[in-house]
Amino acid sequence: MESAEAEIEALCSIWDGVHVAEASGNDEERHLKHKIKSLEDEMMSASVVIEMTIFNGYPTVPPRVILSNPRGIGEPEFQELQRQIRQIIEENSDEMPIICEIFQHCCDYLTENQHTNMDCSICLLCLSTSPIHVTQCDHFMHATCFCRYLQECSDGFQKEIQDAQPHMKERVETNILCPVCREQLTESNTIHNYRQNIQEMKSQTKKNQKTLSAKKRRISTTTEDVQKTMKTWKEEQRRLAKIFEKQKKKGGIIDVEEDKKRREFYIEVGNSNSENPVDEVFDEEN
Repeated sequence: MESAEAEIEALCSIWDGVHVAEASGNDEERHLKHKIKSLEDEMMSASVVIEMTIFNGYPTVPPRVILSNPRGIGEPEFQELQRQIRQIIEENSDEMPIICEIFQHCCDYLTENQHTNMDCSICLLCLSTSPIHVTQCDHFMHATCFCRYLQECSDGFQKEIQDAQPHMKERVETNILCPVCREQLTESNTIHNYRQNIQEMKSQTKKNQKTLSAKKRRISTTTEDVQKTMKTWKEEQRRLAKIFEKQKKKGGIIDVEEDKKRREFYIEVGNSNSENPVDEVFDEEN
């Protein structure tokens, strides 16, 4: 596991918020979890949750990677990303460290493929170049569709309040929920202020609406720097590995495993005139 610690430390310095923990209480495994976003505007960028288990013996033992919760990319693009990550793991025949490489590949892929094959979460029609709104739970939809949804919520709340018994009116739920995952988007709506709050949400939606571009995003300078650093690091790792094997063959490096097997050595004792010297056996541990 020591071989992975330095790479995990480097990973956490590049991506803020990576959760690192022992997997199921096993101190010989590490579990990494992070929501990777493309290096674009936070509100509009695509994202995916990556979970990686690092086993004892890494990088000889490959990591297990699970991708989930794709946002801002279509299903075909998500399937292709999963295929590419599997390929990176399978093709690591030289058993080089690949934790940072996998994270960086996900980030680059999202940057290059975000917003393609995207449908509105409400009307299910292509988002195309129409102005869109993105919820705080990362669901993409047409701004007009979301505004209509807010109006329908307002009309529904009004009807519920009118139909409720006088002592039950204050208990009518007026908080806005995401139309996709039902996550709560408001916290302070009451029967007294929900109309004003919904109107403010409409105004904010129209103000913040943006148009998706079909053009692929250019990888940022930050991403290019990381790629260059990772490439240099991997080349250095390969160079040092070759030197290590070369020195090992020449006997310049102690093989720890072989050295452990050498438990005894023999010393011949007795005077020089004796025809039958006696061999004494010494255990190195004694």
